[in-house]
Amino acid sequence: MNNMITPNNIQLNTNQITGNPDGTAIALNITDGEGYADGKPTGEVICKKVSVVCPDNQYKSVTVKVKDLKIPLTSELLQQSGGQKKVKFKNLTGKFWRNNNGEYILSASADSLEVIANA
Repeated sequence: MNNMITPNNIQLNTNQITGNPDGTAIALNITDGEGYADGKPTGEVICKKVSVVCPDNQYKSVTVKVKDLKIPLTSELLQQSGGQKKVKFKNLTGKFWRNNNGEYILSASADSLEVIANA
């Protein structure tokens, strides 16, 4: 049995990703996330992909896959807010995966999010 720690099996928590325990970040973009089967897109929307920057974590950028398809954040709301909106993620976690070039990429997901009013 191999119990070796590798970047692939390290789980990151909300504070490690956003730099704060509340899971707040600044949303810049939102798109639909498609499901895949056998390495090919199915055409089915399975999540919302929210691109954010984390001011409390050196303004690092990350795309978070949000499972709740009915989140209150929309492209229209982002446009009306000057292209950014403060959000708070629910149950935000992350882990690293390795791409074909050997680079480690952060994959983050959350159950839902709320838009922070007047922020």
